[in-house]
Amino acid sequence: MSITKQLARWGTLLCGLIPVLFLILAVSPVSFAGVNAMPHLKLGAGARSIGLGGAFTAIADDATATVWNPAGLGAGQDSLNFSTQRLSLDRTHNFFAVTKSVGSGALGLAVTNAGVSGIAQYDANERYGGEFNYSANAYSLSYGHGLGNFNIGLSARMLMDNFGAEGVENQSGFGGVDVGLMGHALAIDAGEEQVPTFHYGIVAKYLGASLGDDTVPMVINVGVAYDLYMGNVVTFAADLEQEMVTLDESTTGIRLGAEYTIVTYKSTQFALRGGVRATRDVQNLFGGFGVNIGGLQIDYAIQDGMASEINGVGTTHFASLSYSF
Repeated sequence: MSITKQLARWGTLLCGLIPVLFLILAVSPVSFAGVNAMPHLKLGAGARSIGLGGAFTAIADDATATVWNPAGLGAGQDSLNFSTQRLSLDRTHNFFAVTKSVGSGALGLAVTNAGVSGIAQYDANERYGGEFNYSANAYSLSYGHGLGNFNIGLSARMLMDNFGAEGVENQSGFGGVDVGLMGHALAIDAGEEQVPTFHYGIVAKYLGASLGDDTVPMVINVGVAYDLYMGNVVTFAADLEQEMVTLDESTTGIRLGAEYTIVTYKSTQFALRGGVRATRDVQNLFGGFGVNIGGLQIDYAIQDGMASEINGVGTTHFASLSYSF
């Protein structure tokens, strides 16, 4: 490739990256918060990505891009994804998304649900009044657009808190906007096509989000990933996350992941995954595997029992079913 063409590509990339960075810088000073109204949004979605420790900002190439980085929809893929996980005996977290290719990108619709069942209810005199269920839901619309070697993406979401308790009002609010960018470089020859091996991404999430009197703090993720081709494919990924929230605990985290993919007969794929997510105060290990047969993919992941994301301790299991067509 000539130097002129290379400079032109980098110039195009900067033209797309600069507006994203200006938007992030413009919003960041007013995005700090003391309370996170929807902490379950940080759990992510999809057993594949969670098996990588959540290091998915630069990889997101399926329906879970609606959560991790909407720029991943710029690949223009039609796909479905259903994911579920059990946080403890009474807590669940579910995700469903569908994407549809449109022009040089794709639209995505996603629903994220977190629920707690069997909550004991008491009156002012501490008399037992039965049990109720609580659910928190996020509904998002996303679009990603491909621009050569990089993509841009945008998501907007609505939030709803549903209480089954008598006398408690349900709440709804704006779940904010996600703005993302993803790029690809260092292509190599793979059969009859050029395949990029280096990927990078940046996303600012929950811009302007709030629920009732509480706010949802903005989160910034920056990620890189590299595919090593040696018969099979090994992918290494790393994310740096900063949550704009005022807490005593560290709000800066790092996520590292690796995936070893074996391509077998008739494009059947089997993948093994491992990852780690760490802040100054909490460290978690992850592992998992996935099988893909003709576009139908089943993934499983497990998180160690050292700590969990939402008020609980114990090993967490994740399962996903997805289909790309």
